[in-house]
Amino acid sequence: MSCSDNLPLLERIRSKNDLLSPAQRIVGNYILASYKSLAYVTLAELAKLTHTGQGTVVRFAQSLGYGSFSKLQAAMREEIEKSVPKTLELYSSKSIRTEESSPYDAIFEMERTLMDDTYSLIRKKDFYKAVRMISDAPSVIISGTGSNSFLAEYAGYFLGTMRKNVTVIKETDVTDMSLLLDAPAGTAAFVFSFPRYPIKTQSIVKVMKEKNMGIIGISDSISSPIAQYCDPLFIVPQKFVSFLDPCAAVMSVIHSILYGVYLSDKDGCRRRIEARNRLFQGEKVFVSDNVYLPDLIL
Repeated sequence: MSCSDNLPLLERIRSKNDLLSPAQRIVGNYILASYKSLAYVTLAELAKLTHTGQGTVVRFAQSLGYGSFSKLQAAMREEIEKSVPKTLELYSSKSIRTEESSPYDAIFEMERTLMDDTYSLIRKKDFYKAVRMISDAPSVIISGTGSNSFLAEYAGYFLGTMRKNVTVIKETDVTDMSLLLDAPAGTAAFVFSFPRYPIKTQSIVKVMKEKNMGIIGISDSISSPIAQYCDPLFIVPQKFVSFLDPCAAVMSVIHSILYGVYLSDKDGCRRRIEARNRLFQGEKVFVSDNVYLPDLIL
């Protein structure tokens, strides 16, 4: 074993760059530039992304001293975890602030930046996997606790409008844990956890895993404590200008997944929405009954 084989992944790539074949060097340069988005990349995907072959990627891993591609994957995840800030990351504005700048200028700029960052991290296959999991499951449990509970409420309200057997869990009391334990086989779970990662959410997601639920996770990084339980996991980076959580990006991810579920059974969703509207009109739930949903306008 050479001395460079004891180095972290990125340093190994740089130290051995001159010893790699031209094709392997392409793989190495791609990882150096994009490793933060490669936490779940497969052998076939990395070969496609680098316009090389699977054999080239395997030989690249071996040239760096990793015995297999899976060990290279583990090394990439270690690099990602090291890059994650240990404290809440402050947002650094890209604009020049003047006396005329307002608080909403700062917030809208930050939220737009985080939405762009989040969009770049979404993998299409993960998106459609989440849509199928929710659409095909006999029941869905949505969970977020503490400051993340409003995300579960939003997802639960609108998903419950589209399909039956949707439950929102925000606590770990006897009633909520009983709902988890009594969930039917094949139940899908949708879980939210952002810094500082509520302990209650960890307790809930562990029970979900013990019940063999398929778990869709939304969190801020691969090093999130719920990451090991979730497949797929959607990464929504977080930056702050104060103690207030940014939320435009995570709400957009939820909205996108729910819209995907709606499109997967548009007729069934429309019938359920129409039935709810008739109920609302009879019960006088809303002040204005003459506001129609876009989906129901023919």
